[in-house]
Parts: sequence; structure tokens; C-alpha cells
Amino acid sequence: MTISTKINCGGCIGKVQQDLDQLLGAGQWSVDTSKPEKPLTFSDEVDLDDVLDVLDKHQMAVEE
Repeated sequence: MTISTKINCGGCIGKVQQDLDQLLGAGQWSVDTSKPEKPLTFSDEVDLDDVLDVLDKHQMAVEE
């Protein structure tokens, strides 16, 4: 699954990394900060609401 985020740089990745690693597994997610939508890609087997909760906690969720 891929969703848009506000993860803009390495510093932003550092803010969410521990929580995303815990939820999704280290190395089981990626974000492309070079694209305007800053896409976060992770397994379809993970509950999207859980991922959004982590992003929201760190103010990295995109308002829809």
C-alpha cells in the first residue's frame, strides 16, 4: 500500500522511524522524499488506521 505523507526529509524520517519500525518492521516500509506527495509504501497486510495513527502522532499525516 502507498499513501501520501508529510515526511519531507531525513529528519522527518528519524521522527517516525522507531514507531513505524515497531508497527511495520524494520526495513518493511519506505518513503520517497524526492516526490511531491512523499509516498510511504508498506505491506497491504497492515491496518491503515494504525499507520495513520503513527503519522498523526508525529504530525506527518496528510489531511484529506
